[in-house]
Amino acid sequence: MRSRWLSRTLLAFCALISWRTARAATEAGAPTAVLGLEAVGAPTQVVDDLTEQLRQRVTASSDMRLVPGKDLVELKLVFACADEGHACMAQAGKSLDAEKLIYGSVKKNGNDYAVWLKLFDVRKEKVDSWLTETLPGVQSDGAGIRNFAGRWFAKLTGHPLNAGTIQVSANLYGAVVTLDGVPVGATTEQPLVISEVKAGRHEVVATKAGSSSARQQFLVASGQTVAVNLTLHADAGGAGSNASDGASKASSLSAPEAARKDRDKDDEPSDSGGRSSDDGRSGYRAGFWVTLGASLISAGAAVKFGLDVLKVNKDLDQFRRYPCMTDPTVSCDSSGRPSPLSDADKMARNSKISDGERDRNLQWVFIGVGSALGVTSAYLLYKGYLDSDEAGVRHEAHRGLRIFPTAGVSSGGVLAEFDF
Repeated sequence: MRSRWLSRTLLAFCALISWRTARAATEAGAPTAVLGLEAVGAPTQVVDDLTEQLRQRVTASSDMRLVPGKDLVELKLVFACADEGHACMAQAGKSLDAEKLIYGSVKKNGNDYAVWLKLFDVRKEKVDSWLTETLPGVQSDGAGIRNFAGRWFAKLTGHPLNAGTIQVSANLYGAVVTLDGVPVGATTEQPLVISEVKAGRHEVVATKAGSSSARQQFLVASGQTVAVNLTLHADAGGAGSNASDGASKASSLSAPEAARKDRDKDDEPSDSGGRSSDDGRSGYRAGFWVTLGASLISAGAAVKFGLDVLKVNKDLDQFRRYPCMTDPTVSCDSSGRPSPLSDADKMARNSKISDGERDRNLQWVFIGVGSALGVTSAYLLYKGYLDSDEAGVRHEAHRGLRIFPTAGVSSGGVLAEFDF
């Protein structure tokens, strides 16, 4: 009965991992590159600070995923986009593996700065939205740029203007973080970013087994980014209190009662003699072979889709065009001969690119599923074949692997925690 129950639990857990991994792949957000803004008489520090703030906004966004970008001036030179034509900017965006581009310029205008920004759709080869704003010179410091960048990003992308961002850091990794009682993720080496937080008072709590919880209350203003640092301390009072409670209860018993309890304990059948050690391991062993087989299947599928991606890249070689050496405004093939793409070639190229992106996404889905199943299989191998019965009984409640799903405003996944 235990074996059947454990096998079903493991299968359900594997299905949950697969679902969460697939959902994370589909909800990761549109790959977005923020190009370094072009400075027109403006100080480099102001331009770089504004570019960095826009990149942080993309990182904190729930429907966008930041990909590395280059400077706008550099891409315009490489792809001969002097007039920032849509086809040319689309080609530059594809070279960065981006679906969205954010770019523009900052121009010195008296004591102030004129800021021009565009949100460009690479696939559709069109500008989704654009804006022209003024950055007052007296507010061109870090705090002023941060506030203005939040408003401009919200206006450019259509995100809510009254939302803020929280960055949570903790001294321990793997601590589960909740915002106003709702789980939002776990702490890692990098701060946990919680985006689109409504303005007002909030409370963040971080908890981890074996440590006391840490909490902090704070206010979030519209467009503000709040950094929260939590400190968790090892909880050493639990074991001592339990031991002292047990000692006080034992001392309160009379001598005859204590002797009678000792006789009853001696008369009870031994747990090790009443059941076979294999009964406790058969479920682990069955689960090991199930998860091992599933992980191998996932690995094979990842290899298959990886080969498909390589084939698509090879098929795209015939459609690749570069600025000609003699005339950069003309497109040449890899041999240097002028060869513009026809409409049929463009349709075939876009179809190949779509197939390659689909195969690449599936490849990463199966890599994630296979990795999770491989970790689970290794743990079940240890519990089913390598761990000793005595150690397993003695430390069952204090050591091992705990895995549970997490979901939140900006992230989701599976949290694994090891205790030794």
